[in-house]
Amino acid sequence: MSNLMKVPHTVIFEAIIDLDKIPAKLLPALLALDEKSITEMCKGATLHALGMSNVIPLANENNTWAEVTIGKDN
Repeated sequence: MSNLMKVPHTVIFEAIIDLDKIPAKLLPALLALDEKSITEMCKGATLHALGMSNVIPLANENNTWAEVTIGKDN
């Protein structure tokens, strides 16, 4: 029997897209996306940004009893 306990939990991120900052030539394609596609695009961008950030080393620094990881759900 393992002495490890996995505790999955969810953190909600919200993307706010400022359409005034999107290049005009990209707007039609962005606006043509359905809700699921936009959600997947934003999730991917958030995971990419978190992966590039210092969040994992910072969360695990001096933390000897648990390890924080970031994963993509369905």
